[in-house]
Amino acid sequence: MDSEERCVDDRAPVSEYDASPVRVLVHDPAETRALERLLEIPADELAERSLFRAHPDPEAFGREHAALVASVDGAGVKAVRLSDVVDEHGRGALEENPNHVYTRDAVITLPWLPGQFVRGAMRQPVRRGEPAVLASALRALGLEEILAADECFLEGGDVVPLAHEGRRALIVGFGPRSSRDGIAVLWRHLHPWALDEIVGVEIVPERMNLDGVLVPVTDDTVIVDHSSIVRGVVLEANGERPVDVVAVLGELGLEPLEVTREEATALQACNCFCLGERRVIAYDLCERVAAELRGRDIEVRTVPGRELIKGTGGPRCMTRPLYC
Repeated sequence: MDSEERCVDDRAPVSEYDASPVRVLVHDPAETRALERLLEIPADELAERSLFRAHPDPEAFGREHAALVASVDGAGVKAVRLSDVVDEHGRGALEENPNHVYTRDAVITLPWLPGQFVRGAMRQPVRRGEPAVLASALRALGLEEILAADECFLEGGDVVPLAHEGRRALIVGFGPRSSRDGIAVLWRHLHPWALDEIVGVEIVPERMNLDGVLVPVTDDTVIVDHSSIVRGVVLEANGERPVDVVAVLGELGLEPLEVTREEATALQACNCFCLGERRVIAYDLCERVAAELRGRDIEVRTVPGRELIKGTGGPRCMTRPLYC
């Protein structure tokens, strides 16, 4: 796309936690019976073959997912079902792959580019087809693809939009799922017209995406599992430099709400979906973190997660916000 054709929101950029989505793309794999395929896989092969850590109960999974969607709707945000907007090829893919429940990962949307999106690229072979399905769905919803990350691995769960003092920044995780060169690809294609800086966060190999490790939820709070961060870098116009990621966020006024590795992995305590206006959706699994958030004047809408978490994701993973 030529620079003169690029559409950038001319309002002051806002972070993901401040942006109230217009629509949210969701998918329940119980509806397409994709979860039933997992029941045929031996338990000791399940994680490797499907990425689910335990066999789901399709009926219970569907109920919990419906509660998540109801919470989104109840917040005044329209939930759009992926199955309603995919083409014929996409419908077949939804029947085969239950990981389509994680609508966050295969594409990236930014609050300051409301009508456009970046197509991701998945590292795990079982998920390689997801970006084409999600990209087709977003085009059907009227969004325009501005970049396909074919030169790297790049997942939406590793990308958090953060705006400060008029600067458009991305916090980008790399290591387990997104590759280090994903940062270079985003920089090369989005700077300077849509991006001013990137904060890169290397994640320990045993984790998955950034949103299981670190999520800013308001302008004064970031939930973080410090033990899962290896190192940080900042990439900006004058070059690249190493940083302490949590310290950098602290300088912007985001006070860390520290969680343990157990809370971050077994309970998905970091993985909140931000609705704007100091509102988040979280699982009902980590009462301590929910109480601390409420103590910071943050509205926490909890949804059941004991079945959903078997897929190793949280509310942020299962929601792709659209800003138009």
